[in-house]
Amino acid sequence: MNAYYVDFHTHLHAYPDHSQVAEEIGEHKIITVAASMDIESYKATKRIAQGSPWVIPTFGIHPEKSDTVTSLASLDTYLDESPIIGEIGLDECWCRQVPLPVQEKVFEYILDHCHRKRKYCVIHTKDAEARVLEMLKSFPDAKPIIHWYDGPADIFRKMLNKGYYTTFGCQVFYSDYIKELLKMTPMEQVLSETDNPDSEKWLGGTDDTPLLIHRVVRDIAAVKGISESACCKTIYGNSRKILARVRSSRLLKNKAFKFT
Repeated sequence: MNAYYVDFHTHLHAYPDHSQVAEEIGEHKIITVAASMDIESYKATKRIAQGSPWVIPTFGIHPEKSDTVTSLASLDTYLDESPIIGEIGLDECWCRQVPLPVQEKVFEYILDHCHRKRKYCVIHTKDAEARVLEMLKSFPDAKPIIHWYDGPADIFRKMLNKGYYTTFGCQVFYSDYIKELLKMTPMEQVLSETDNPDSEKWLGGTDDTPLLIHRVVRDIAAVKGISESACCKTIYGNSRKILARVRSSRLLKNKAFKFT
């Protein structure tokens, strides 16, 4: 089995040149799960995916955008068509301008969809980790993927004990604390992400291209004490288990997506 690099969380809609980023992804055969912030960014992500079979567009409402939702029912069409949901969640650090009850209302509605449809959902938890974990208890058939966790280790351990997948990205290179969280995470629950195009630059780096995923996987491998190729293969295997639930004929036409 060939192993492909997988970027399980990035924001392709935020790139200034959508055609260029799609071309880079295709040239380097990077399986890319592209997150959305709201309806408009999801539509943009779908347009990018039309030009690249390597891109899986996903719909979500970021907590920052929760207050733009005027009707929860207006989300249903997008939720129904999206094979994975993301990015959703809560944020009591960067998104304080949006009242927490507003964030929770949207998050709960989307979690209910994921519970009923047994869908994977990529979840943002910044400074609301305990509340996210508490809310997830009411939706046991939702399938959480915890995105860029950097909160309390005890809550993270509870998430790991529940079998949740978790993404690790460019911060592994910069943060000893993230390295410690990665060390406690079983490899069978690890996914890789870039959260590009902004996150690496926010941390002081320069690489905002899709190829950053190569360094991310090297960083994960170094922390786990395994080879880059073994790390890539394991993360690809983890991703296949999730993406096997994707029933898009367009995806399945690509030989990389022979998920069984």
